[in-house]
Amino acid sequence: MSDLLDDDLEFRGGTLQLSSENNTEEQGGSSNTLGVNTSKPSVLSGADSLPSNSSTSSLAEGRPQEANASAAPPEPQTVYPRYDVPFNRENIQDFFTFRKGVVESAIQECITVLLFPEDGEYLGSWLLTEITLWDNEKERIVLLTSRLVMTIKYDFIAMKQLDFKKTYLDDLDTIVIGELVYPPSSLVPERNLRGVRLMWNKGEPLPLKMAWNPFSQDVPFITFASHPIYWHKDDEVEERSTYDMEIFAQKLQRAVEAMASSSCCIHHAPIVIQSYVGVTSMLHNKTSMGFFKVRGKFSF
Repeated sequence: MSDLLDDDLEFRGGTLQLSSENNTEEQGGSSNTLGVNTSKPSVLSGADSLPSNSSTSSLAEGRPQEANASAAPPEPQTVYPRYDVPFNRENIQDFFTFRKGVVESAIQECITVLLFPEDGEYLGSWLLTEITLWDNEKERIVLLTSRLVMTIKYDFIAMKQLDFKKTYLDDLDTIVIGELVYPPSSLVPERNLRGVRLMWNKGEPLPLKMAWNPFSQDVPFITFASHPIYWHKDDEVEERSTYDMEIFAQKLQRAVEAMASSSCCIHHAPIVIQSYVGVTSMLHNKTSMGFFKVRGKFSF
């Protein structure tokens, strides 16, 4: 019954693009440690319509930074946003992946069956939340090697792999790490959640037939966030890291930087989800339809 999760029929429009102009203005002539040209906007549309930050506004008004620094000491900046913890402790125990040993067994099976020597050196594995083009959350196993990212749809009830997709690091042109946000005109409540987006559309907007097609399988980007279990695991840090998007993003960035043939740009900026009303997706996510769990007398 989990196959029904992909049949989302909500009407939506818009293209995806993310501009790094604000960050370029703030940094001025500072050196780029990644060796990429940040003056060129990346690919997720909607970010340029977000309100500019306070430091950019101050510079635009002609107030020098030195005067502000001498007037008052700078306040420490928050690295991560305020998280809204998904689900409660009682509800999270209905997830099949919350049961001890289930995730470890599934990941080991996927590594054994799906990875081959030509896929490169194995770097790590995670259970993360994939956020689709239509803002639907889905439970996915993610394997990272020195050559690719493999996204696996896994049935945690029957304990079998259903589908998988390989994304080669050589094909990536942009990686964005930051807070998941909606356009200013969106009616969808803020997530207060961070994510990472991998993109390989070379700066081109999505074709209309793809942006408006909920069954499209060729969307040229993929977005991950931490799995809900991350906030409810009281065990060791190493076990919680299996559900942590931040650790995946760090290892992904290092893997891309280690590839001499890669020309991928890495941005730390908001990730815009083009959802404006989102009734279907909010219902889908609120009821955790993208996750395998016990639902009364049924499990799906």
